[in-house]
Amino acid sequence: MNPSLRILLATAEPHPCARPDVRVLFGQSLPALGVQVDLLALGETPTDCASPPPWPGGVAFLRPVRTRMQRLLGDLLQQLSLFRLCTRGYDALVVRDKPVLGIVGLAAARVAGIRFCYWMSYPLPEQYLWLAGRRDGSVGVVRRVWLWLRGMAARFCLEHLLVPHADWLFVQSDAMAAALRRGPLKHDRVSAVPMGVDAAAMPPAASALPPPLQDHPTAVYLGTLDRYRCPEIMVDSAARVGRVMPDFRLMIIGEADEPSDRGWLRRHAVETGAARWVHFTGRLPFDQALALAQCAQVGLSPVPRSPLTEVGSPTKAVEYLACGLPVICNDQPDQAWVVEQSGGGRVVALNAQAFADAIIATLSDPLAAQAQAQAGRRWVQAHRDYGVLASGVEARLRALVPSPEPSPRSRIGAPT
Repeated sequence: MNPSLRILLATAEPHPCARPDVRVLFGQSLPALGVQVDLLALGETPTDCASPPPWPGGVAFLRPVRTRMQRLLGDLLQQLSLFRLCTRGYDALVVRDKPVLGIVGLAAARVAGIRFCYWMSYPLPEQYLWLAGRRDGSVGVVRRVWLWLRGMAARFCLEHLLVPHADWLFVQSDAMAAALRRGPLKHDRVSAVPMGVDAAAMPPAASALPPPLQDHPTAVYLGTLDRYRCPEIMVDSAARVGRVMPDFRLMIIGEADEPSDRGWLRRHAVETGAARWVHFTGRLPFDQALALAQCAQVGLSPVPRSPLTEVGSPTKAVEYLACGLPVICNDQPDQAWVVEQSGGGRVVALNAQAFADAIIATLSDPLAAQAQAQAGRRWVQAHRDYGVLASGVEARLRALVPSPEPSPRSRIGAPT
């Protein structure tokens, strides 16, 4: 194994984090390659807990929080602590999805004389500004003003400070890099690291589907249910499939992240008459959700093409393939490329009828569906396993860190 690197990761997500690109890539796969990854994050553990949750990548610097105000203040205090922590012999600082507070990390890395990397997994400024622009009454005026200010500040910090001046920029897709090149990205210090899976740690399939779904051909959706992702397309397609195949059921695992969007999809299913074919489980623990998904016959991944989603790397399609499910998705760039390259499913138009037709075709030909599932699983293991993705990240981090100068003693007797 190569000599160890010491990396400090400051992440926007609290610890423990369910996202595999934090939990697996930084917490397991990079350490397995000789990269120590210490974590700076807010902690979800109450302050009276005897010990913080374990972080397998290295040391965890956690600040427990309970309230929203504690979260805002704690995030700032954690970021300011980088001025102290960056002087402890780290080779690089990686700041993830902190478009405003990331400038504190940039300053701390410069003061400490270490490399600074910014990890951009999502266009956060665009999300803030999109929410601020909603006029449907779901977001209050005060919050809309706050989101607009936050979005504008985040955009300024990204475009004028973090993207131009980072020693390296990690983004989630080639499409994200291309979008940035039309604006602040004027250098070649960028790598795309798409979403992956920990193939070796996939949980076994659940013993059975929930009772309402047992003995029914089932499609599954696993993910968030925010309105901008248009999950109603799945509900509408389920009703169309159900009229042709009455035994069909759709299992939806997840909930909306945006508070104002929670519960609306259930209401939509009732109002449109699709509820008899749709079963909502709510949000489940990660392993439990994947175990349950494996009991379905096909995975659905509708991702509308918009500034928020166009540059992303959807996790759902990759997870479905790793679960051994054929995938039906639309032409969002990353997931369409994955499904087409792997032969693991069908890419269709983003509308209820196209998804319904693809579901019926998949369920009507189980042998072809099984072949798609097997091809997709093999491809994911070869190309999107975090062990594979980590090797590219590790190589880039090592290339960033300058080799230590030989000591005067080591030069004695060296050939000239």
